[in-house]
Amino acid sequence: MRRLVALGSAVLVLSATLAASALVWAEPLPSAKPEQVGLASERLDRIGQALRAEIAKGNVPGAIALVARKGRVAYFEAFGSRDKAAGAPMTSSSSSSIRRSPTSPATTRGSAPW
Repeated sequence: MRRLVALGSAVLVLSATLAASALVWAEPLPSAKPEQVGLASERLDRIGQALRAEIAKGNVPGAIALVARKGRVAYFEAFGSRDKAAGAPMTSSSSSSIRRSPTSPATTRGSAPW
């Protein structure tokens, strides 16, 4: 389970970095089914399971996970809430706030567990 959480954290950090990079260029990546780019849907679903578990434990209020391969987005999900006090759910468009701060991608990369 620890490896799964560590993997989920690593994917989250990578995803945030990729999402921030995509926002900077402002050109959306095309989407694809995971199997079309050599990924397994069942394994990608583990990311969601790990993030939901972390949200349930109260470690994070919400998260956005994005996995891209071969220039196409294979997994893009939002979990939890972006503003717990207001009850605002996390949405895939919530990642646009990364664009407002030029240091956010660097901070996200700096928090990587490796």
